[in-house]
Amino acid sequence: MKRLLFPSLAAALLTAFLLWWFSPGQILKRRTLSLLETLAMDAGTGHSSRQMGVYALNGMLAPMVDLNTPTIAQANGSFERSDLESAYSWLCLQAKQTRFELDRFHSIKISGDQGEVEFSLEALVELPTYRPADGRYRVTFHWQRGEDQWRLASATWLDENR
Repeated sequence: MKRLLFPSLAAALLTAFLLWWFSPGQILKRRTLSLLETLAMDAGTGHSSRQMGVYALNGMLAPMVDLNTPTIAQANGSFERSDLESAYSWLCLQAKQTRFELDRFHSIKISGDQGEVEFSLEALVELPTYRPADGRYRVTFHWQRGEDQWRLASATWLDENR
């Protein structure tokens, strides 16, 4: 009887961990962090290594993505995935650095195949002549579960500095 206690307890703990790890809320947290890491570019990083992020970005975006941001008027609207990949490629060539440091998650809501992640972050997008994003933002990502995985369908950025 004692020999079965440890393996049974270990199996129960492993099962609980796997259920938590693969829960939709945890998946959306990891997807959000992964997207922010993909968008971040250190100063001095080579263009070719930055461009590798396009491949990661492709797997995270829905076919159409709605963007709403107060800082860059041209970035507002609905965009095809390929348009956003082109914009990211341009950013890879132009940006001195980009940084997106997540402060904290405020909420994660899931309803069927729709997910909403609300969080705060500190952002910096430094271009050669100006900084279109510099400060604290409250961000809401709307994720949509597709055939293969969760994909970003919309993002709304609100400036917490104003």
